[in-house]
Amino acid sequence: MNGSSGSTKKKLIVTGSVLAIICSGIWIYRTEFAQPVFNAKLHEAVGQIMAEETSRLLGHNAKLVIVAMDTRHAPELKLQIESFEKHLAMLGGITVKNRIMLDPGENPKFRAGSGLSEKRFLKIARKSSDVDAIVSFVGMPEITDTNLASLKSIPKVIAETHSPEKLINLLNKKILNIAIVPRFEFPAPGPRTPETSRQWFDHYFQVVSAETALPLPDTAP
Repeated sequence: MNGSSGSTKKKLIVTGSVLAIICSGIWIYRTEFAQPVFNAKLHEAVGQIMAEETSRLLGHNAKLVIVAMDTRHAPELKLQIESFEKHLAMLGGITVKNRIMLDPGENPKFRAGSGLSEKRFLKIARKSSDVDAIVSFVGMPEITDTNLASLKSIPKVIAETHSPEKLINLLNKKILNIAIVPRFEFPAPGPRTPETSRQWFDHYFQVVSAETALPLPDTAP
């Protein structure tokens, strides 16, 4: 009886050790060798083009506030913001005065290009009278005319958004000055296989403003 019990105990120890080794191997693979599931070059390109468009719109001696979300569970957004700030510094003349990092909580709407509510945007806009622009990486909400009228003044707004067709009114009124949107005009310019940052951006995104082709289509082909 004791021999059987001892044998079982040894088997459990061996099994536990094997499982520990397997788990350790999986952890090492995931942390050291596993590749991200998103396209790093593309998201870096989004940040770069947003920086270039922001610089073109604001010129020099400008201040802005960045609106984004907690990037711990959004590595693609982290890359976009890092690329944006890097290229903005290279272009010079613009200072990031504040970074408002929203807590997505359990809200599935929060992601790169989506999630910013009307209530939160209005609150940010009212507190941003001392900056020249708001740069949102989490979209732009539809805003009622009544709420727009309640704003005494508003900085220029640059936003990455996944719902450009809902923002035609804001673009036409120049509340939203520049929108970075998923490409809706095809074929995309440039080579079929992108190489440069601009090519990656143009392949999947495009820049929209009140001066560009509007109205936007409801859906991309």
